[in-house]
Amino acid sequence: MISKERLEEFKKIYKKRFKKDITDEEALRQATSLVRMVELVYKPMTLNEYTALQKRRLETGDITEKEFKKLIKNVKCQKSKRITER
Repeated sequence: MISKERLEEFKKIYKKRFKKDITDEEALRQATSLVRMVELVYKPMTLNEYTALQKRRLETGDITEKEFKKLIKNVKCQKSKRITER
Protein backbone atom coordinates (compact mmCIF):
# COMPACT_ATOMS: atom_id res chain seq x y z
CA MET A 1 0.00 0.00 0.00
CA ILE A 2 1.23 3.48 -0.81
CA SER A 3 1.22 5.89 2.14
CA LYS A 4 -0.67 9.18 2.08
CA GLU A 5 2.66 11.06 2.19
CA ARG A 6 4.01 9.18 -0.83
CA LEU A 7 0.76 9.69 -2.69
CA GLU A 8 0.97 13.45 -2.11
CA GLU A 9 4.58 13.40 -3.28
CA PHE A 10 3.53 11.53 -6.43
CA LYS A 11 0.80 14.11 -7.08
CA LYS A 12 3.33 16.96 -6.73
CA ILE A 13 5.72 15.31 -9.17
CA TYR A 14 2.87 14.62 -11.58
CA LYS A 15 1.69 18.23 -11.44
CA LYS A 16 5.19 19.56 -11.97
CA ARG A 17 5.75 17.27 -14.94
CA PHE A 18 2.34 17.43 -16.63
CA LYS A 19 1.00 20.76 -15.29
CA LYS A 20 -2.20 19.01 -14.25
CA ASP A 21 -3.81 18.05 -10.94
CA ILE A 22 -5.05 14.51 -10.48
CA THR A 23 -7.39 13.02 -7.88
CA ASP A 24 -6.16 10.81 -5.06
CA GLU A 25 -7.81 7.86 -6.78
CA GLU A 26 -6.03 8.53 -10.09
CA ALA A 27 -2.73 9.15 -8.29
CA LEU A 28 -3.11 5.86 -6.41
CA ARG A 29 -3.90 3.99 -9.62
CA GLN A 30 -0.94 5.45 -11.49
CA ALA A 31 1.52 5.16 -8.60
CA THR A 32 0.50 1.53 -8.02
CA SER A 33 0.97 0.79 -11.72
CA LEU A 34 4.41 2.41 -11.64
CA VAL A 35 5.49 0.44 -8.58
CA ARG A 36 4.25 -2.80 -10.15
CA MET A 37 6.11 -2.09 -13.40
CA VAL A 38 9.34 -1.48 -11.49
CA GLU A 39 8.82 -4.72 -9.56
CA LEU A 40 8.44 -6.59 -12.84
CA VAL A 41 11.43 -5.14 -14.70
CA TYR A 42 13.98 -4.28 -12.02
CA LYS A 43 16.72 -6.81 -11.50
CA PRO A 44 19.61 -5.89 -9.21
CA MET A 45 23.11 -6.42 -10.60
CA THR A 46 25.25 -9.16 -9.18
CA LEU A 47 28.71 -8.24 -7.94
CA ASN A 48 30.19 -9.91 -11.04
CA GLU A 49 27.93 -7.90 -13.38
CA TYR A 50 28.80 -4.65 -11.58
CA THR A 51 32.52 -5.42 -11.73
CA ALA A 52 32.28 -6.22 -15.47
CA LEU A 53 30.44 -2.94 -16.08
CA GLN A 54 33.09 -0.95 -14.22
CA LYS A 55 35.86 -2.77 -16.12
CA ARG A 56 34.23 -1.72 -19.40
CA ARG A 57 34.03 1.86 -18.13
CA LEU A 58 37.73 1.68 -17.25
CA GLU A 59 38.63 0.28 -20.69
CA THR A 60 36.71 3.04 -22.46
CA GLY A 61 38.31 5.76 -20.36
CA ASP A 62 35.06 6.68 -18.65
CA ILE A 63 36.73 6.23 -15.25
CA THR A 64 40.32 6.16 -14.01
CA GLU A 65 42.08 3.19 -12.41
CA LYS A 66 41.81 4.96 -9.05
CA GLU A 67 38.05 5.48 -9.49
CA PHE A 68 37.64 1.84 -10.57
CA LYS A 69 39.37 0.54 -7.44
CA LYS A 70 37.32 2.84 -5.21
CA LEU A 71 34.02 1.77 -6.81
CA ILE A 72 34.82 -1.93 -6.46
CA LYS A 73 36.02 -1.50 -2.88
CA ASN A 74 32.86 0.43 -1.95
CA VAL A 75 30.48 -2.12 -3.45
CA LYS A 76 32.28 -4.99 -1.72
CA CYS A 77 32.03 -3.12 1.60
CA GLN A 78 28.31 -2.54 1.03
CA LYS A 79 27.80 -6.22 0.21
CA SER A 80 29.51 -7.40 3.40
CA LYS A 81 27.58 -4.79 5.39
CA ARG A 82 24.24 -6.10 4.06
CA ILE A 83 25.22 -9.67 4.91
CA THR A 84 26.20 -8.77 8.48
CA GLU A 85 22.98 -6.76 9.01
CA ARG A 86 20.77 -9.82 8.41
